[in-house]
Amino acid sequence: MTNKSSAIKPQHLDYVRDSHYALLLEASGRSRLLLWCVGLFFIAAIIWAAYAPIEQVTRGEGKVIPSSQRQIIQNLEGGIVKAILVREGEQVTIGQPLLQLDDTRFRADFEEKNQDRLGIEADSIRLTTLLNSIKISSPDKSPSKLWRQSVIISPTDLTFPEPFHQQNADLVKRQQNEYRDQLASLDNQLTLIAQQIQQKSRELEEAQARLKNQQQSYYLASEEYRITKPLADEGVVPKVELLKLQRQLNESLREVTSTKLQLPAMKAALNEAVFKRLDIALNFRSEIQSELNQSADKLAVLNQSHLGLQDKVTRTLVTSPVNGTVQKIHINTLGGVIQPGMDLIEVIPTEDSLLVEAKISPRDIGFLRPGLTAVVKFTAYDFTQYGGLTGTLEHISADTQIDDEGHSYYQIRIRTEDTDFTDQAGQPLPIIPGMNAVADIITGEKTVLQYLLNPVLKAQQTALRE
Repeated sequence: MTNKSSAIKPQHLDYVRDSHYALLLEASGRSRLLLWCVGLFFIAAIIWAAYAPIEQVTRGEGKVIPSSQRQIIQNLEGGIVKAILVREGEQVTIGQPLLQLDDTRFRADFEEKNQDRLGIEADSIRLTTLLNSIKISSPDKSPSKLWRQSVIISPTDLTFPEPFHQQNADLVKRQQNEYRDQLASLDNQLTLIAQQIQQKSRELEEAQARLKNQQQSYYLASEEYRITKPLADEGVVPKVELLKLQRQLNESLREVTSTKLQLPAMKAALNEAVFKRLDIALNFRSEIQSELNQSADKLAVLNQSHLGLQDKVTRTLVTSPVNGTVQKIHINTLGGVIQPGMDLIEVIPTEDSLLVEAKISPRDIGFLRPGLTAVVKFTAYDFTQYGGLTGTLEHISADTQIDDEGHSYYQIRIRTEDTDFTDQAGQPLPIIPGMNAVADIITGEKTVLQYLLNPVLKAQQTALRE
């Protein structure tokens, strides 16, 4: 029996028309080209699959949680509610006013202490200027001659810082008047002593001049007596004249002696007056310095209490300590009384990063470790339109936990780099605690070929086993 073949043999072509022969050759060339293209495509696909990477991810579902603990806002002193400035669910920023308490009581105490503090500050400036207006030097040499230089009063303008002057004009005026009065009182005392010094100085000068005259008179009387005595002895001059001269000589000697005895006392009195003037100035400076020290001590105490009272006044305006969302307001009555330390408002923080808490199946936990990159998708926003937020795996629970359905899971936390999305108008789309999220944690890479061959490799490893 003869085998028939459908292949076209060269000898058969002799019986084919030329037109049919051309069609057969053209069809054969197209088939070969198609086969070559298909073959090259599969070869390219295999090469691409062998090198093209795809990410390996571990997926978990969870929700957004506060990146820091819930903030319960209280007030230390309590008081009367004057205004409630926010509503539950409202977004707030750091320092934003939330609640206003009546500050009348605290502000009255603050203003009273503040006036005391301003008065002591003004006293300190006045006392310092007084000290600088008095120059004192001890006249170690010739105090009776240099007494004027020992105490010099140099009045100056009592000046205050410009803001202080503008805000406390009456207080400044009173201080300036007191400064002038104190200097005038000191000057009057010194002037009175100066007059006494001048009087005693004149008396001393007169006594010294009188002594000089008395010494001259004594010298003349002694010379006259010396000349007359020989004559009286010879009888030329009556003895009575000699006795008169003797009496005059004794009188002159007595006057000289008396004046000499008076001079030390007069000098002592003069020096005493000079040092009394110096002592008045020193006592004045000492009193001023003592007052200045006391003022400094009082001012230090008042500054501390001032800060405390100012803090109380400031705290009557209750502000948010964080960026966040008002979750609950515990007091809703205007004019209501709140107790010290009472919970007022709860704020859930929304910081510069989000924290996503997700559940991971125990079979997927093997390749997870802190530091891995993750992509967080939020069910509230379409992933195809808004994408996801990149984050970092921060925490993996030490052991599994059991959910309400009895399933085991590991709890992980992922911190994102951004906190919101942006819509087409450029407005931020907030992400708040409680939103559901899906976290894809990137655990590695493998090629498409490895991915396609994975079922085959698994089947090969498990084939023909019981």
